[in-house]
Amino acid sequence: MKFAALVLFLALFVVSGCSGSLSGATGPDGPVAEIPIKRVILYQNGIGYFERRGKIRGDVLTLQIRPSQINDILKSLTVIDRSNGRAVSVSLPLEKTGAQTLSELPEQVRHAGGLLDVLRVFRGARVEVSGKKGSVSGRVVGVEPIEAGGIVKRPGPGSPREDRPKPLDHRLTLKVGNHLVVYPVSAIEKIELTDKTLSIGLEQSLDVSLNEGNWKPITLSVRLVGARGHDIVASYIVEMPLWKPAYRVVLEEGKKPLLQGWAVVDNISGEDWNDVSLSLVAGTPISFIYDLHSPQLMRRVDLSPRGRQLAARPVIESAGEIDDDADEGDEEEAEPEEEKAERRYAKKRSAGGPGLGSRARPKPSAPRRESPPADRPTSGADELEQDAPESVEGQSVGALFRYDLKDPVTVPDRSSTLVAIVNERVKGQEIVLFRPELTGGFGASHPYRAVMLTNDTKFALEKGPVAVYSQGTFVGEAFLARAGTGTTSFLTFSIDGAVRMEQSDGSRDEGMRLLKIVDGQLVSEVLRIESTKYDIRNRHPRTTLAYVKTSKRGSEWTLGDRPPTAVETGDALFIPVSVPAKGKAQLEIKWTKRITRRVAIDTSVSTTLLRVFMKSGNAPPAVAKVLGEILEIKGKVVDLDTERRRLEKLHREHSRDQERVRNNLLLLTKTPGNAGLRGELTRKLAALEKQLGTVSGKLVQISEQKAELEKKMKVLIRGVTLTVPSTKE
Repeated sequence: MKFAALVLFLALFVVSGCSGSLSGATGPDGPVAEIPIKRVILYQNGIGYFERRGKIRGDVLTLQIRPSQINDILKSLTVIDRSNGRAVSVSLPLEKTGAQTLSELPEQVRHAGGLLDVLRVFRGARVEVSGKKGSVSGRVVGVEPIEAGGIVKRPGPGSPREDRPKPLDHRLTLKVGNHLVVYPVSAIEKIELTDKTLSIGLEQSLDVSLNEGNWKPITLSVRLVGARGHDIVASYIVEMPLWKPAYRVVLEEGKKPLLQGWAVVDNISGEDWNDVSLSLVAGTPISFIYDLHSPQLMRRVDLSPRGRQLAARPVIESAGEIDDDADEGDEEEAEPEEEKAERRYAKKRSAGGPGLGSRARPKPSAPRRESPPADRPTSGADELEQDAPESVEGQSVGALFRYDLKDPVTVPDRSSTLVAIVNERVKGQEIVLFRPELTGGFGASHPYRAVMLTNDTKFALEKGPVAVYSQGTFVGEAFLARAGTGTTSFLTFSIDGAVRMEQSDGSRDEGMRLLKIVDGQLVSEVLRIESTKYDIRNRHPRTTLAYVKTSKRGSEWTLGDRPPTAVETGDALFIPVSVPAKGKAQLEIKWTKRITRRVAIDTSVSTTLLRVFMKSGNAPPAVAKVLGEILEIKGKVVDLDTERRRLEKLHREHSRDQERVRNNLLLLTKTPGNAGLRGELTRKLAALEKQLGTVSGKLVQISEQKAELEKKMKVLIRGVTLTVPSTKE
């Protein structure tokens, strides 16, 4: 058996539409499929893959398609002849846009609408008019309004007015031979256009206005050679609605949750799917629109001579100047405006799909045994599990996942159906979930009731709504994000008012240590700890498992004391805590980060760093000697600072005493007598002045000593270069 494939890539045109059908005959409802659809694969990116198989007679395979499908089919069409033959060529008529078609029509018909408009724009056309005034043939001269004149009497009781003016009329003037004939427009019953060009143009103008090309099928023909009979497999992609998943989770005490899933499939292909092999792909492959149908014309540079071209004229000799009119300026031609491109894909499908009136009415959907995911309470998960046995197989296809239904399905055109894709017990349990980021961390908050579900099935689950049942009762709705195999999801479905949480935040530094000494600077490391404490109260009569969400931080942050049962997602961690019945529990989440700092030698922090380092015993002897001297100098500096502060306090006290004595002397000077008291105060003022001078001198001396020690200390530290070996923590 010989296989020959023809993958067709042609540059043609597309407008809008739905799926096509390979056909060779026409039935009462439209084209009848010559080779039927045998396989359909629907994707999450708005396309569907169709595969047809069958035997045909003759050497031409025809594909009835709508304009919207042309580009997708040209990108993807593959024809395989399983018999001793092959496909050699394909033909498809070129289509023009509505703008192009209108531009080629006579000016008279481009905007003609209604009888008066037609008669006005068809001035000069040959017509035959028939009506109440008889028949007459001639050329249209024009149409003009005429004054009606007179009054229309009331026909009888109930008329809104006693009388009213007669309605305005028009009259058509025709040229008949050498005569002008007037015909009332209101009396016209029929006009026959004897000018075939205008008649055809008007027909085409109406087609464009109707936008017939958007739904009228186009025939694509594939010519085959070889055997007279051909066993054909033809495949292609066209635009199709997304398939939509919906799920149900049933919770029972002491049992694994039951996960059931359905896919809502819409058939708007324009053709029934009878016993087709259906597959649904989870994931979104890249697909795009590319115009292969429209003729692509390159705009060329126009080098035609501009202006009026004149033949050479004889030169008239004269005694004076030659009067040559050829010196007139060139007349510039106006550049023609480019026609605007017609908007393709003016698509908006109604619920029943495109072209609802063009074919047979929708057929009733076939009976289905699948139940909607959230339509009825049930007595138990076991019944539901047995009622919907597994009916699909799954496999990974690159980065995608494909559900292959085991049994063929039938989906009438322009109808939807539910197909079961998942029916398994999965790992999971009911919990409460705190999301502090939603409350901003202020005040008390109540958690979500949620299902922590691990997808341990062999299927990748596409995102969709989830109906949650517990103990045979509907308890809420959740939404499932796309979950690959092994993924854990938290499906929140209600608020739990019997559990509440309060939180408090804090931060601190721990574990400061010396890293190195370089350029007179000490480089240190400190452990920054930012923690949040959660106080949780449970009013339920049973123990409750709670999970607290904490957002991930940068790569330099580490979660301290991470429990092994914590769940990690792309941007968050979920930390578990068990809360006893009618009791409380506390959870502390700590994020740690090591911070490097530069410390000056003359700070108190540097003293602490050096002392800790000296006690560690990691300092080389030569470095330890220098650091010992530095610590000794820093000790002297500290003593000098202590003495300086004492002297500064004493100086302030003496200054206050001196000011008080000076004020008292000023008062005694204004009072007669008290000479002895004034002398005592004068002596005391002199003693205070002497003490202040002594204290000031000591302060200057201490300042000089401290500056000298700090200078020596900086010289010593600049001579030390040290890198402390890292230690295991």
